[in-house]
Amino acid sequence: MLSIVSSGCSAANASTLFHGSTLDQRTWDEQPAVLKTLEELVNIESGTNDAIGIPAIGHYLERRLQALGAEVTRTPATGGVVGDVIVGRLKGRGGRNVLLMAHMDTVYVRGSLTRAPFRIEGDQVFGAGIADAKGGVAAILHALALLKAENFQQFGTITVMFNPDEERGSLGSNEVIQKLASQSDVVLSYEPGAIYEGTELLVSGTLGVAFVEARIQGKASHAGTSSEKGVNTMTEAADLILRTQDLQDRKQERVFNWTVIQGGTAPNIIPDRTVVTADLRYGRNEDLPPFEAALRERVQKKRLEGTRIDLQITRLIPPYNATPASRATMDKAMSIYTEVGGKLAILEMRVGGGSDAGWAALSGKPVVEGLGLIGTNHHSSNAEYVQLSAIPRRLYLSVRLISELGRGL
Repeated sequence: MLSIVSSGCSAANASTLFHGSTLDQRTWDEQPAVLKTLEELVNIESGTNDAIGIPAIGHYLERRLQALGAEVTRTPATGGVVGDVIVGRLKGRGGRNVLLMAHMDTVYVRGSLTRAPFRIEGDQVFGAGIADAKGGVAAILHALALLKAENFQQFGTITVMFNPDEERGSLGSNEVIQKLASQSDVVLSYEPGAIYEGTELLVSGTLGVAFVEARIQGKASHAGTSSEKGVNTMTEAADLILRTQDLQDRKQERVFNWTVIQGGTAPNIIPDRTVVTADLRYGRNEDLPPFEAALRERVQKKRLEGTRIDLQITRLIPPYNATPASRATMDKAMSIYTEVGGKLAILEMRVGGGSDAGWAALSGKPVVEGLGLIGTNHHSSNAEYVQLSAIPRRLYLSVRLISELGRGL
């Protein structure tokens, strides 16, 4: 069993928050219920835009939030995204406003459950999407259940947001995220927690994500008898890839790679249309306009006369950078974690994948990322799991952090 390590008034608060038993005991007692929730969540296949699974998990989470006493609203995602943004609000007796958020969609297509079913093997709990981010969803639901059991009311509002499209950049839900974050005093994001050599990690920054698409138009001709009459868009695409390679600069936290090329209709026809797509990651919002200007300059340096290149840059998720206020909240989390013998540190390097923390951070409010259950092998075919033994201490962290932030401590 985890025992509370004496650390002044914080440990005392933890001991008196729950009547009849200490919080660490209650989080251990809650673990079977968490496993049941994880199994129910995994068994709802909720890949982004799944017309069956996304509505199903939305209704499931609506019922769970209502059972916690939350006032639930549903906002349809925009831009053709399937599903609603589920928002639950709990009103306290006064204090600070806390936003908890996690996404309910996964990268797994329908049918993946047969290859990645819910199962427990030793200290690992497997299932499609169980770490990213159904473990975070479960952590939120059960932290609030523990607080409800003690009639905790020392907060202004606790708002919970579950969105259906984070794995595709949250383009259909980011306006809701930004609005909720702006109305809150602090934001806690429940992407999976990471662990390295026994130390669990909070994320200090994520890269922003954008897609780049270049549509090249030329002129078709017979590849054998009149190739000189054509304008080969595949040749232009190859040159475009080569003349933009040096735009990647990891020292400037810019990662740029062409990843998909589509062109040609037949082996004996000079292709008159080719589309190339690139993945762009960047460290700060202000870095995107200079990159776009440099890329457009390279696009104009065409190799072949008669080609036309239309360039489109679509921002998916902005970068997240922990502010001093965010770091102060992280420090609080690290201190709380020592009460149950946990080791928690800040990862002082940027994570390559984006998250909704980037959208929330646009509000200027402090954001903490990585509060979900400890897990790994995200986006794998059947190896994604969360760590069973870490569930109680992760619940402890959430309950204590929410209660202290709500009270303004």
